[in-house]
Amino acid sequence: MMTAAQFVHTYLKKLHAGLDAAFDDLTPDQLHAVPGGNSTANTIAWNVWHCVRTEDNIVRFVLQNRRSPVWTDGGYADKLGLPPVAQGTGMSTEEAHALRIKDVALFKEYMQKVWASTEELMADPSVLDKTVTVKGMGEMPGIQALGYICLVHAMTHLGEISMGRALVGAKS
Repeated sequence: MMTAAQFVHTYLKKLHAGLDAAFDDLTPDQLHAVPGGNSTANTIAWNVWHCVRTEDNIVRFVLQNRRSPVWTDGGYADKLGLPPVAQGTGMSTEEAHALRIKDVALFKEYMQKVWASTEELMADPSVLDKTVTVKGMGEMPGIQALGYICLVHAMTHLGEISMGRALVGAKS
């Protein structure tokens, strides 16, 4: 029987594969289009950026005692011209729509480093037993932070991405 940590780890890998494929065959216009022209819909670019930034922050900063995220260590905010601290939570629709991933290859490099950081964390899943504090959500077990925020929440965004791809004329 699988442990909760094994379950979360297995399905994070599936999530990562889905997010890796989110950029496949997209033009820059499709990546940044508001799907269906709905003023409240998030772009594919924003959704992917939000999921990766959130996992980076949860895995490194929250679960590893305020360790610098990959985003910070790699200088990706400056390299990509994106917000240095934000991960999308609480961002206005206008700010979200304005977000542009101008260098997809560099962003994919960042993604792979975040996935590697998660793999590193999962080598010793005992960290998931400790109680952590997630800003805006309060205290919770580490497994809940990783399982709910990084897996369940991000899978919801992966569904948005799939629908968004269809609405911008790409294969979903």
